[in-house]
Amino acid sequence: MFSLQRFGGISRIFIELMRELSKKPDCGIHWFRGCHVDEYKIKDFCPRLQRYQGFQEPALFRRFVGKHRQKLNGSIFSLFTRQFAGGYDIYHPTYYDDSLLGSARAKRMAVTICDMIPEKFLFSTSSGKKLIETKRNIIHRADLIFVISASTRNDLVELLGVTESKIRVISLGSRMDEVKAVTLDPRLFQKPFFLYVGTRSKYKNFEILMRAFALSERLKSDFQVVCFGGSAPFLSPELVFMKENGILDNFIYLNGSDALLKGLYGKAKALVYTSRYEGFGLPLLEAMECGCPVVCCRVSSIPEVTGPAALFFDPDSPEELASCMQKIVQDSSLRNTMIGQGLDRAKEFSWEKTASAVWNGYQELAGLSYEIARG
Repeated sequence: MFSLQRFGGISRIFIELMRELSKKPDCGIHWFRGCHVDEYKIKDFCPRLQRYQGFQEPALFRRFVGKHRQKLNGSIFSLFTRQFAGGYDIYHPTYYDDSLLGSARAKRMAVTICDMIPEKFLFSTSSGKKLIETKRNIIHRADLIFVISASTRNDLVELLGVTESKIRVISLGSRMDEVKAVTLDPRLFQKPFFLYVGTRSKYKNFEILMRAFALSERLKSDFQVVCFGGSAPFLSPELVFMKENGILDNFIYLNGSDALLKGLYGKAKALVYTSRYEGFGLPLLEAMECGCPVVCCRVSSIPEVTGPAALFFDPDSPEELASCMQKIVQDSSLRNTMIGQGLDRAKEFSWEKTASAVWNGYQELAGLSYEIARG
């Protein structure tokens, strides 16, 4: 995954696992990062790794290297594993590349499944079909499967027929409390704003937020929406809808660091999370940790993260969404209650807990490997 995304949920999970697990003296981690495009800073825990190999893809040669990155990494990975004479107890791939399985040289394999988005939403596309095939191959060859929510576990059992005894549910964490928020430039915002975080893919249901603004004269006249992150600024169909409905000036696109994001969480009236499906929903946890109220849908894993600390709306009702957004700015008592509930809820999650659950799974697999090796 580190060769596929600069930043992202899957990469973040493995960075945090290595940061926590490398503290354990009886856990030797060999990380093959390879030719990577991610920009995570690892100097705080890299010296604790038993072995590490990785180099940043040169920006000047990105177009050329990008075409051959997977093949290049496959060859170097094979050399990397052969240099460790004893072989590995556990191989934990960061994504679904089944071409590397023959080079892993491990007794057992653990895999992390973050969601079932390809199986639910991408099954009709050629790239989706290929991803589903390699993912299924990895899943059925794995000895232990970590999932980041009970919702994902249930989907895995239902869609792929995986035996539930092979699955362990781990929750995620947040380090927003360690981030120093930047001071926001007031010139960027003409009005108080709501915050939207992440991609705007079809299942993310971003259109309902635009429709809510188009329906509500109050929202249209008094508020803006800051859309943070995602793969691109607003697309042509989004801009056309905004222009036709007179809400083009209500929507702002920003991208940047966690420090900027924390600043936005701190100033937003609420995080509006319109998604119809999530494997976990990390922005929900980040928002609660930063004292930002959450407005979201009661679907998939989302209630597992927020508990009662959210205002829920029907994912097919822009009217209900508009009502929730207006309620949260009009009722200060409700908003303060939601902030307090969110702060309490966020304390139930941490990367330390995530790593502890994964470590228990590793020990389980290592015990099985030992019994097999002993005969």
